[in-house]
Amino acid sequence: MIRHIVLFKLKQFSSESERLEATNHVLETFRSLVGQIPQIRQYRVEKGLPLGASACDIIIDSTFDNLDDLRAYQLHPAHQEAVERNKQWSDYKMSGDYEYLA
Repeated sequence: MIRHIVLFKLKQFSSESERLEATNHVLETFRSLVGQIPQIRQYRVEKGLPLGASACDIIIDSTFDNLDDLRAYQLHPAHQEAVERNKQWSDYKMSGDYEYLA
């Protein structure tokens, strides 16, 4: 099994309502991928806890059967569209992957 974790830091917004709107757009955009991409085994998209300046705003925690499935997810047109849409709201992204036995 492959675990794929992505952390997003949102851009600075002029108001809290704009920040909330951006957060909801990112959450909805990536949550909509479930059901569109068959290689996804588990998929969570959540708001990060604001526990300091280095805390991330959005976390994607996903699981795939193998590296080929992860690559298929990353190349899937729905995922590519989500990534492009997210660029307008996100300043920074970091990801990490690891393999484990189920």
